[in-house]
Amino acid sequence: MSSKNPKNKISISLPGKSQKIFVGSNLLDWVIKELSLKRYSGFIVFYDKNFLKIYKDLLYKLDQKLKPLDIILVEPNENSKSFVFLNFALDRCTKANLNRRGCFIALGGGIVGDVAGFLASVYMRGIDMVFIPTTLMAQGDTIINKVAISHKLIKNIIGSFYSPNITVCDADFLQSLPEEEISLGLSEIIKHALIYSKPFADHLLKVLPLIMSHPKIYDRWNEIIFKSIKIKGAFVEKDPCDELGTHKGLSYGHTLANALEGLSEFNLRHGEAVALGMRISATISHSMGILSTKDFETQEKLLNIAKLPSKFPYFIELDHIVSLLRKDKISSHNEINLVILEKIGKHRIIKNVNEKIIKNALIKFQP
Repeated sequence: MSSKNPKNKISISLPGKSQKIFVGSNLLDWVIKELSLKRYSGFIVFYDKNFLKIYKDLLYKLDQKLKPLDIILVEPNENSKSFVFLNFALDRCTKANLNRRGCFIALGGGIVGDVAGFLASVYMRGIDMVFIPTTLMAQGDTIINKVAISHKLIKNIIGSFYSPNITVCDADFLQSLPEEEISLGLSEIIKHALIYSKPFADHLLKVLPLIMSHPKIYDRWNEIIFKSIKIKGAFVEKDPCDELGTHKGLSYGHTLANALEGLSEFNLRHGEAVALGMRISATISHSMGILSTKDFETQEKLLNIAKLPSKFPYFIELDHIVSLLRKDKISSHNEINLVILEKIGKHRIIKNVNEKIIKNALIKFQP
């Protein structure tokens, strides 16, 4: 990869810091050079197993140029988002004598970003981190002021308000992804369009058939990733610590997705669960007379073109879902709150959603 200064830059103002996100191609040499110029006392690299399989030479280059104190392998599954792995990584950091002037570098998908990000947020009360996401999911819905790990079947229940200092989204990594990973990543990008931007949703309707036909040679990933991140960044900047309620728009589909992932013991992939969560939420909104049939069908078309699931993979006990929905971060006072679509490009938070309405919607998704 050649050294190349990225043209697309997003700066996000957060309490006490500014996060810089770069979107482009052939960026690894550039970010290595940038990091070598900074006065960090040392680096610890976190990378996931999938990265090692494909980009072993890039990891070697990073090792040679930056001389990290340690390199930690993260299995790209929910078992890594646990206190067990956190304690393991903490031991490695302390044995490497990484101090507060050190920096984490996370290479891989969303799980490695979340694990390294959460540890960076609490290690010595917070140190810097650079995130280089390598999946479409981790690029189009990259970390902005929220990192978390899970506890038992409750996803992302333990978290911090924290952002990497620098995030580098290099579209070249997407060329190695199988079609399934493209579909999973599109779930979050579609979500951003649905809750905030009808023009972006209309654009996706036009380009998704081409993307799904030729995902590895599609040459406008930078544009799509940039637009998706800009939408997420706008939500977070307005409400960085989730105090005003505007940040909760990003939870569209996720309240249900978190419950579905937990019940599956995290065998259901996040992108699959988010797609199902959005379909269920739209069904609820449509049944309540809020979302029009036309806009309901637009969402269905986007998710179908992206080849995202439309049914649960196996029978699910509805009472278990409802129980987990009551425990979700967005719910309160044992009442179920959901983000729904009002129309394409606009969302709404519904409080104390009737349990019967939820169950009637869920029934439609049983296999």
